[in-house]
Amino acid sequence: MIHNIDADFWAELAQIQAESIGWQPLEPGVYLHVSDENATEVLVVGMPQAGAAVLLVV
Repeated sequence: MIHNIDADFWAELAQIQAESIGWQPLEPGVYLHVSDENATEVLVVGMPQAGAAVLLVV
């Protein structure tokens, strides 16, 4: 299997950027941000990619 080093670099950079502002990775491309541990509701948002869906829960 041949890896695209450039694509791997940009994917890792995006992950580092997301984690640096408090987003916790759940799986590749999926992150969770906890702003208030005592909150009574959950807001789930995402950045859609071609063919992907975004789930918003309030």
